[in-house]
Amino acid sequence: MSASNRSGAVPSREVSPRAVAVARVALWPLTTALRLLSDRWADALGRALGWGWYRLVPIRRAVARQNVHAALGLSAAAGEPIVRGMYRHLGRSFVELLRFGGRPLEASRVRVEGRAHVDGPGEAGILIVTAHLGNWELLVRVGSTLRRPVSIVTRQFKAGWAEAVWRALRLGGPRLMPAGASARAVVAALKRGEIVGYVLDQHCPSSKAVRAPFFGRMASTSPDLARLARMTGARVVPAFTRREGLEHVVRFDSPLELQHTADRAADIEGNTRRCLAVVEDAIRAHPEQWLWIHRRWKPPS
Repeated sequence: MSASNRSGAVPSREVSPRAVAVARVALWPLTTALRLLSDRWADALGRALGWGWYRLVPIRRAVARQNVHAALGLSAAAGEPIVRGMYRHLGRSFVELLRFGGRPLEASRVRVEGRAHVDGPGEAGILIVTAHLGNWELLVRVGSTLRRPVSIVTRQFKAGWAEAVWRALRLGGPRLMPAGASARAVVAALKRGEIVGYVLDQHCPSSKAVRAPFFGRMASTSPDLARLARMTGARVVPAFTRREGLEHVVRFDSPLELQHTADRAADIEGNTRRCLAVVEDAIRAHPEQWLWIHRRWKPPS
């Protein structure tokens, strides 16, 4: 996602604290009821929701099938378990979000690996490159347990009520930086030695997008992460989460080695490709946990 108006993202809008408070009160009966369930019963409910979504709501199902076939080279029969698994995973993640959103992270359900890559000493800021893989909302909440302040660059919902609900479920987590806002806030945070997270697996409609290979096809990708890394000297750390049964693993990997030459444009393109390749590798390891319903390979704008 981009922190620049050139990204084509929904412009930043203010959501009043009152709207978020109202959303939290409206969600309270549902979230409270779900928290009373055991982990296994809640997980079974999430699986059932995912099955219902897969069977009863055909919207984007064809997109997911087409993406799996084109990206992984699988036949319809071989790719269908991945599509079904994705819907099941999304249902489970949705129930988990309602149960734990707006609450402190419960370490018993999340194992963090490689924390030293983001909690270690250093004055330079850190850019996190990640994707909609695993229960990414848990990855967001892990950010609130780190020593450095964390911000997440995120798109906003067009509907104000939906944005208020989303923010209510994210209370207590990292600061949200709406995509479409000025990049100055991101630069300032990085210069203070803070962490800023970007997801790099979504289509970027900007005319400035980098055309980079993603699962063997060219995909329009935001150059902002690579541009900001070059501008500020921030380290770029891959971070992904994956589901293992009823638990989740969040892993921070070693900082990427990025090129830095006199050719600014070549550096931004090359480093964007490097980051996107890391995202692809993470998705290949757990394809059923990625968001295949996203139209990632749209033609350039």
